[in-house]
Amino acid sequence: MTSDGGGYVLVVDDIAEQREIYEAIFTHAGLRVLEAKDGETAVTLARAHLPDVVLLDVCLPDVDGYEVIRRLKADERTRRISIVVLTACALPADEPARAAAYDEFLVKPVQPRDALAAVQRQLHALQR
Repeated sequence: MTSDGGGYVLVVDDIAEQREIYEAIFTHAGLRVLEAKDGETAVTLARAHLPDVVLLDVCLPDVDGYEVIRRLKADERTRRISIVVLTACALPADEPARAAAYDEFLVKPVQPRDALAAVQRQLHALQR
């Protein structure tokens, strides 16, 4: 959590327009935002900046979201970061998703207000 009480969110999506929408709504809500367009960049930024929450698209052009989760959860520095997964797949029956340690998932298409609510739930859980 930032010193002003807002959270720090890493938005990972290969679609620039999606990242821009999330950045705008999260910033308006008082959150600090980092953006990554691929999985490798997401892991690098998460390790360097230690965000509170990662909003993570599963379908990425290089390293998929499942591998991003595995890498973050395997690293002592990043394993406590909350992860909200965005996917067009129904995750409960998806074996790779169950093996990955995400905190919450949203099925696409996702309304920006629903993504904000999910991020805020994770930030609230961190305050406990």
